Amino acid sequence: MASMNVRQLEAFHAVMETGSVTLAAERLGVSQPAVSKLLKSFSETCGFKLFTRSGGRMLPTADARLLATEVERLFSGTERIQKLARAVRDREWGEVSVAAPPALSARFLAHALSPFMKSQRKMHVSLSSYSSPRVAELVASQQIDIGLTVQPFDHADVTSESLMRFAMVCALPAAHPLAQRKVIRIDDLRGEPFVGLQRDDCSIMTIDRAFQLRGVEKRSVVQVPMSETACDFVAGGAGVSIVPSFVGLGYSTDQLVKRPLLPLTTMTLWMLIPASRPPSLAAQKVADVIRAATRAHGIDPSIMTTSVEIA
Repeated sequence: MASMNVRQLEAFHAVMETGSVTLAAERLGVSQPAVSKLLKSFSETCGFKLFTRSGGRMLPTADARLLATEVERLFSGTERIQKLARAVRDREWGEVSVAAPPALSARFLAHALSPFMKSQRKMHVSLSSYSSPRVAELVASQQIDIGLTVQPFDHADVTSESLMRFAMVCALPAAHPLAQRKVIRIDDLRGEPFVGLQRDDCSIMTIDRAFQLRGVEKRSVVQVPMSETACDFVAGGAGVSIVPSFVGLGYSTDQLVKRPLLPLTTMTLWMLIPASRPPSLAAQKVADVIRAATRAHGIDPSIMTTSVEIA
C-alpha cells in the first residue's frame, strides 16, 4: 500500500463534511480537479472505493465512514494543537513557577497576580516561599522559572535584574500616638515595644543597622517569621515594627498605619531567571506583571543619598 499524505486526508475530510467536491475545493482554496485527483489517489492508497455520486452529491461508502471516524479524530487533534499554539503565542496558556521570600509571597504577589490570573483561565502559576539564598539556588538549578530575592546573586546560570529599590517603613497600630506623625524617626522608637523578625530574615541586618547608627536599642517583645505576621501583631496593638513598604496591604487605616522612616532605610529587590534556557512566553508575561506591580513601590533614586542599605 502506498503511503497516504496530509493533502489526501484534507480532501477526504472536506468532502465528508461538505458532501461536495466543489464545496470542498472552496474550503481548501484549491481547484475542483485538484480535489478529485486527491480523492482518487487516496482511494487507490486505501484500496477501496470511498464515494458514490447521487444527485450531485458525494455519498460515502460504508468503508469510508469507518475511515472518516479516525480522520475526524486526527483533525480534531490538529485543531487542539492549533488552539494551544495560539494560546501559547498570546501568553494565554502555560505553567510558570515563582519563588519569593515570605514578605512577597504571603500577600504582595497575590495582589499583583490575581487580576492577571483572572483573565488567564488556561495558565497555571505555582508560588513557593523560600529565603532569598534558597530562591537563588532554585533558579540556578533550573527548578523554578522566576525567583525574587532581596540579595544580589552572581552566577553563570542566572540572569539577574534589579527590579526596584524599596524603603522600609514604620508600621504602627492606628491608635498609637506616633500614628499622628507624618514621618517616624528611629529615635522616636526608643523604648517602644518592637515586633521584630527572626535572625534568618534578610531584612534584619538592615533594620538592626538603622537602630545602631542612631544609638537606639530595640525593645523587642515579639519575634516573628515574616513581615506580614509582624503586621498582624502591630494591628493587634502588640507593638510597632519596621517592614517593607509593600507588606500589610490588606489592613484598613483604622487597624494599621505605615509611615515613612528616617533615616531612609532601603533594600533592593532582584528578579532571577535561569540563563541556560530562554523563558517561556507565559513566564515572560508573568515577569512583566511582577515588574509593573513592583514599580509602584520603588522609591525615587534622587533621595537615595540619605539611605541606609544592607544587601
